[in-house]
Amino acid sequence: MKLALPCLGRWLAAALLSLPMLARAAPYPDRPVTVVVPYPAGGSLDTVGRPIAQMFEKATGQPMILENAGGAGGLIGAGKVVKSAPDGYTLLLASNGQVTIAPLMYKDMPYDPARDLLPVAHLVDQTAVLYASAKSPYKTFADVAAAAQSGHESIQFASSGNGSISHLALELLAQKMGAKFNHVPYRGAAPALQDLAGGQVPLLFTFVGSAKALTAAGLVRPLAVASPRRLAALPEVPTFAELGYPGVEASVWIGLMAPKGTPRDRIDRLSDVVGGLLRQADFQKLMADNNMEVRGGSIQAFQDMMRADAARWDALAKSVNLAGK
Repeated sequence: MKLALPCLGRWLAAALLSLPMLARAAPYPDRPVTVVVPYPAGGSLDTVGRPIAQMFEKATGQPMILENAGGAGGLIGAGKVVKSAPDGYTLLLASNGQVTIAPLMYKDMPYDPARDLLPVAHLVDQTAVLYASAKSPYKTFADVAAAAQSGHESIQFASSGNGSISHLALELLAQKMGAKFNHVPYRGAAPALQDLAGGQVPLLFTFVGSAKALTAAGLVRPLAVASPRRLAALPEVPTFAELGYPGVEASVWIGLMAPKGTPRDRIDRLSDVVGGLLRQADFQKLMADNNMEVRGGSIQAFQDMMRADAARWDALAKSVNLAGK
């Protein structure tokens, strides 16, 4: 018995020492992951987030719960994620609006995107397209250019809000054309599209998926694509570069981000899992049907893209009063 006690003591000590290692070895994720969508339900981010969440549960055995937290142009939802525990269980379904454009629009941000958010996965990009109301006189972009160059009228451009991609796209176009447009900001894409269809405003930069039903009904028509190449969904619609205005390119990127301090191994795990989901044929077809380009790639590539995006819009902000438009 005297010999057994020291052995027992050593065994208990070894067992106790192994407990932290066992805890660290617990699989991640081992409970539901919440993804905050910083806009009301029903938008483009939901179109991407819903299928990702469904596939995530199949891949990991754990639910991914989408939580819509709209308000303040997406800042409320993003701020909620920034303040959450950095444990990999609360993520942000982010876009340009909260990360690369917001700092140009607001002096007092509730968070610093570059400091407080970490890239996880670049999901998709969505290209802006210039649409005209069927009730407007603009049958082609040449009609818009002729009206702008005549100087006899101030052409109205709707947007989904100050600092939105639709706003930035029209500012880029105005610069390239040397024209001045009458910007009419709306509180979101839905009311802007409604007035475009009704003829209250003649022009709007928006997305193929958003305008699909109105286009099919003959209420709006696409005039030009803000992309380096034509879109598969609109093969007959020229790019601005083809029309003589290179550099008029604008798109929304959508990706997953985590709060600062999230362990790197968990970010890597998320990136690997989501990267596999992006390669699934059903997801790629669904995104193509909604005119979204699946991206993927490394975490570093996502980081580099965001830096380039921020620099690009910063250059525009220095030449126009974005916040005052």
